[in-house]
Amino acid sequence: MTTLLAYPNVSEGRDPEVIARIGAAFGPGLLDVHSDPDHHRSAYTLAGAPGELAGAVLSGAAAAVDLIAIDPHAGVVHDTPNMTGWNEVPAARMLSERVGCPVVICHDAAAAGYAELKAGAGRGARHLLFITVSTGIGGALFIGGDLYDGATGSAGEVGHTPITDEGPACGQGHPGCLEGIASGTAIAARAHAELAAGAASSLRGMDLASIDARAITTAANEGDELSLRLFNDAGHALGRAIGGFINVLAPDAIVIGGGLINAGDLLLAPARHAVTQIAFAIPASRCRIVTAALGTDAGLIGAVAWAVRSFSGRPVAEL
Repeated sequence: MTTLLAYPNVSEGRDPEVIARIGAAFGPGLLDVHSDPDHHRSAYTLAGAPGELAGAVLSGAAAAVDLIAIDPHAGVVHDTPNMTGWNEVPAARMLSERVGCPVVICHDAAAAGYAELKAGAGRGARHLLFITVSTGIGGALFIGGDLYDGATGSAGEVGHTPITDEGPACGQGHPGCLEGIASGTAIAARAHAELAAGAASSLRGMDLASIDARAITTAANEGDELSLRLFNDAGHALGRAIGGFINVLAPDAIVIGGGLINAGDLLLAPARHAVTQIAFAIPASRCRIVTAALGTDAGLIGAVAWAVRSFSGRPVAEL
């Protein structure tokens, strides 16, 4: 049975420093590189303890990176939001030179979504949209069972769907995006603004820095009206966006992952209700909207599956 070992790797420093840190601790195995939204660091995970894999010949590895745009064929990361200096980085070649095997690069949300498609909540779907709702909002689209990443490797960025002209800015500075309204960061920012404006809440008196989505979830579960309203508004925006995705894409399944799904029906009940307000009835009735099943291992499982898909010639179903 494979052992999963996770090693933190801070994202500070330009691309050669980050990749050097990865390579220095990397033994024979498969690699998942991703951004940790709660601690603003990158991390990589090794599939298989070094002792188990001693003497193994590696056919290839997959690195899943929090990025904006990528050339998936050349393995070049054009831009990434949370790792300073990662612009036009030939990451696949650099990692390949470090680990001694071919490397394929993919978006971290795509890796997690691929895992859910093949082994998680989306199993059996032909057309699937994966949405991750956490510090930010990301996603990945699978058509006919395969990733659709567009001309720049950036397709599926559902968090940057425009919801309103006047809403708060998303992480990229664009006003009115879904991410700026329904992400954990957005919920916390709105709580701070409401408290500063004098809103009554059990959150009042807490240290401002500690009022994050988790604290607001706790307050909402305890009946705090401000916190309940914030989640209702975020869920409503998320649901309207999902309704629009159903109208445009008509997927078999939409899988929602990310840390904010731990809020449960605080977020998902208003989201499901809002879907019915905008989605066409027939495609909505044929689309499962479910929460992710694989938790924090989704990125690792997806990266391994992506490596198998890319290098081994074996069907991923054999994993």
